[in-house]
Amino acid sequence: MGKLKFKIIPSKHAEANELLKIQKEAFHSDLIKYKDYHTSPATESLDYFFFRMQNSLHYSIFVEGRLAGGICLVKQTKDHNYLYRIFLGSEFQNKGLGSKILQELERQFPKVKKWLLDTPNDNRRNRHFYEKFGYKKTGEQQVNEYLTLINYEKIL
Repeated sequence: MGKLKFKIIPSKHAEANELLKIQKEAFHSDLIKYKDYHTSPATESLDYFFFRMQNSLHYSIFVEGRLAGGICLVKQTKDHNYLYRIFLGSEFQNKGLGSKILQELERQFPKVKKWLLDTPNDNRRNRHFYEKFGYKKTGEQQVNEYLTLINYEKIL
């Protein structure tokens, strides 16, 4: 397969249903593993998804013209963003898009010098991915008996 073309553009309300469906699929295995029925992206309602779209910077990821996933950023200050959520549908995973998408995000926000995110403690793949991309562990928080999140920060 050749190099996949992608773009990141602000989400439209008309995309919310499909984005939520992709998000639920992307986080379903985490829901089963961590039993986090209260805050899991896999259990989010459409109403709350709309609320997040209106109260954060929400982007749609298109790959080869198809809606492939989404990004939710929470602006902390003018030079500090929290990567609240990033997800791709399963057919778009493991194709090298993740690092290209993170690079593009940084390019689209040149004033942002501090990025924060969190990921499950035992998700070695995610942790390796973010650490390879320059994120450093800053702490952790226990969500329930099955899930501990590692907090990460990247300073540019």
